[in-house]
Amino acid sequence: MPVEVVLGTQWGDEGKGKLVDIISQDIDICARCAGGNNAGHTIVVPMGPNGEKTMLDFHLLPCGLVNPNCVGLIGSGVVVHVPSFFAELEKLESKGLNCQGRLLLSDRAHLVFDFHQIVDGLKEVELGGKSIGTTKKGIGPAYSSKASRSGLRVHHLFDDTFAEKFRKI
Repeated sequence: MPVEVVLGTQWGDEGKGKLVDIISQDIDICARCAGGNNAGHTIVVPMGPNGEKTMLDFHLLPCGLVNPNCVGLIGSGVVVHVPSFFAELEKLESKGLNCQGRLLLSDRAHLVFDFHQIVDGLKEVELGGKSIGTTKKGIGPAYSSKASRSGLRVHHLFDDTFAEKFRKI
């Protein structure tokens, strides 16, 4: 079975999304292996019975979901802000994209919390004129938590000790 992989060599806009949009028309699985709910990209696709052109914004969810035969996978290397995950899913489904039964989220993916976003913004302010221009969505600080082994993962949400673990971060 052939596999096509799109890897980026830098942070930011390098055209990965556009390439994935093109090849995802004929794939079975579209997986994100790293990153978070970034600036993302917009695609325009025909939707509905009349094939009306519809703009869909992807920030976290794999854009391969536009292919109705494709399963979207968010892997363990991705950092996930749960409210943003559900907001994006709701927005896409409100525009007619059916993701039911086709979207999988690894229980080993690390979580982005609101405090990660606050830290992201404060770090930018701290850098002053030398800021790196993050999206302030907490992706970098969440990866810092992951690297320091203090971060929480999706599976922790279902653990009876989640509140205790969260308070220790």
